[in-house]
Amino acid sequence: MKGSYTIKVHNHRVTFVLNIERNITVISGASATGKTTLVNSIAFYEELGEQSGVTIESPKECHVIRGKNWKTDLSRFKDSFIFIDEGNSFVSSEDFARVIKNTDNYYIFITRENLYQLPYSVTSILELKKSTSRFKHTYNRTYPRYDRIEQLENRISGYNVILTEDSNSGNDLFSYIASKNGISCLSANGKDKILEKVKSIAGKHTIIVADGAAFGANMAEIYKYAQLHQDEVLLYLPESTEWLILASEIIRDNEITEIMAEPEKYIESSDFFSWEQFFTDLLVRKTKGTKAAYSKKRLSEYYLQEGNINKILKTIQTPKYTGQPSEK
Repeated sequence: MKGSYTIKVHNHRVTFVLNIERNITVISGASATGKTTLVNSIAFYEELGEQSGVTIESPKECHVIRGKNWKTDLSRFKDSFIFIDEGNSFVSSEDFARVIKNTDNYYIFITRENLYQLPYSVTSILELKKSTSRFKHTYNRTYPRYDRIEQLENRISGYNVILTEDSNSGNDLFSYIASKNGISCLSANGKDKILEKVKSIAGKHTIIVADGAAFGANMAEIYKYAQLHQDEVLLYLPESTEWLILASEIIRDNEITEIMAEPEKYIESSDFFSWEQFFTDLLVRKTKGTKAAYSKKRLSEYYLQEGNINKILKTIQTPKYTGQPSEK
């Protein structure tokens, strides 16, 4: 499946509205916000149809899977929205992640836990915000967007460290940017180690850089820390390093331009577990055999040439492509 969609579920009391843009969505938030009622309503409709008193407006079938037979149940569904309520422990298993990796379904998890085995985006974590109507529950993004650093040149001078999640091409890029501004760049050696690393350098003004497309499970703890240390910590979470390069239009290509404008139309869930994987594949394919040949392990000097690095810096400040798919 690919594309962005709106799902509406009505029962006799309330309408639930979800805007789904990727293959993995997490609905979190406090109790008594209708999450379980949403899933139960879908399950009632599956069992009783119109007699359930539930109406579902969705371009794809909606299904609920639960319990020990989840693998058998899941094998019956194709090109569907799969809802999984909290309390189903199988979602935390590596086996579950392996099973859903190459399927063409979109998955919606109702949980307050962090699903570390799944590569989901920080923009795909939803919760019920304050509503003007008790008859309509719309689940919106939990976190602000962190895909830009406005007035970068002025702000970066106020920081001591850029902390990246890994030591690959992303670290090469930001090490260069850091050196040009007279500050240091460190690697956390994995997104799961970012919090530990930033705590170890507490007191230093730090810009944390991570791939937002697969940072969802780590976002809660990093966001909480950043909120408590707003004078010291700045978050920058573009989709990925590859997205940043593609969005900078260093590689002039009509197909890339079309894809970047509406990536949800091109990213097939059965081929790519996360948008990060898609953008890496796209950049590698489009630059293979050229002077701009891209490797995730080490960044080519081509991207650090003055003209190209300036395009990247401009995109960090005001990205042309925001990664916000249009709703349907």
